[in-house]
Amino acid sequence: MFYFSELVNRVVVNDNNKPLGKLKDLLFLAEEIPTITKLYVRKNKKKSFAIPIKDIKEINGRIVVNRDFVEKDIAEREFSLAKNLLNRQIIDVKGGKVVRVNDIAIQDKEEGAEYYIAGVDVGFRAILRWFKLEKPTIPLYKLLNLYSRPNFLSWGDIEPLELARGTVQLKKGVADLERMRPEDLADYLEKTNIRNMNKIISGLDEEYAANVIEDLNVNYQTALFKRFQPEQASKLIEALEPDEAVDILLTLPREKRIEILDSLGARKRNELKDLIKYSRTSVGKLINSEFISINSEITASEALSIVREKLPEHPFASYIYVMNNENLLVGVFPLSNLLLHEGDEPVFKFMEQDVIVVHLTTPKTIALKRMLKYRLYALPVIVDSKRMIGVVTFDDMMEEIEEKL
Repeated sequence: MFYFSELVNRVVVNDNNKPLGKLKDLLFLAEEIPTITKLYVRKNKKKSFAIPIKDIKEINGRIVVNRDFVEKDIAEREFSLAKNLLNRQIIDVKGGKVVRVNDIAIQDKEEGAEYYIAGVDVGFRAILRWFKLEKPTIPLYKLLNLYSRPNFLSWGDIEPLELARGTVQLKKGVADLERMRPEDLADYLEKTNIRNMNKIISGLDEEYAANVIEDLNVNYQTALFKRFQPEQASKLIEALEPDEAVDILLTLPREKRIEILDSLGARKRNELKDLIKYSRTSVGKLINSEFISINSEITASEALSIVREKLPEHPFASYIYVMNNENLLVGVFPLSNLLLHEGDEPVFKFMEQDVIVVHLTTPKTIALKRMLKYRLYALPVIVDSKRMIGVVTFDDMMEEIEEKL
């Protein structure tokens, strides 16, 4: 096995020892076994050419080719080590993280007739290797008792999605990508094309896929949902936070939006239609319709049971909102307060009755001032006579402001 860094800029000669130029690149096929197909040689500033691997007599130590080789063009399915893999970000499937390729290991097969990519080195030693400093520093590593082995990932343990001009073929299946943090996978997917992004997203668990979609740029979100079939789109919309779902739906053409909404269950469809209607107002576009509410006449222990049951589906639970029998907002208390009161004590005895609220027509600047003045993370949004339709959070408010800066 040898490294790409050890070959670049070496003189290529024919079997008569006539110099042909310097090696600048290797071409390969991004398949299950990524076979090296050609050497790319630069003769001078104006002349470069590719030599088929079958004409290579020796590539390790010296680079020797047959004197009667025939120059070939780069084929459509071929990729470049220098342009498409080296210094590119890849997914370490085992480690579930994005890493950068610092060098590429090349292995010759047992019969010696072909060469293929064995893996990549993503460690610091690979960088030293490019500057011819790897071997001189090994004694220093040993003296300091430092880890000095190359940080090597085999080809089977990486997903170089950036290679795909066409449809990406994942070696180990999409499920392996779910080890990554959604935001990391989202950042990485934005470097590939929309067709590949669609393929990856479509194979992920729906909840995880929704988390990835939330972290994508809005242009990619729109492009994906334009491609999704209504059934797939509706499942992902169900998994998304309501405010995120509305943001995406509003970017779609009206026909596509209606198509997706019609494929949802009645409850979810009506909820999103209301949020879309509210989004035309100042605060409405920031509303999150997922909040936990309870009746004012239940006990603290009953309230705690309800909260435990609802919490998995309603991750926002900083505040618990209290409703009367007409389902109108009459109080609020922090979740932590449930731990400070006796089990049989009615909720109305310890709830805060003077609730700070906003309306759909409240300017965002006023809403933010109320949050800061009363040190609240979220404010309930009410319509009509104290009918609560959702909350606006400080995080969403700040995101809105940052986008305009």
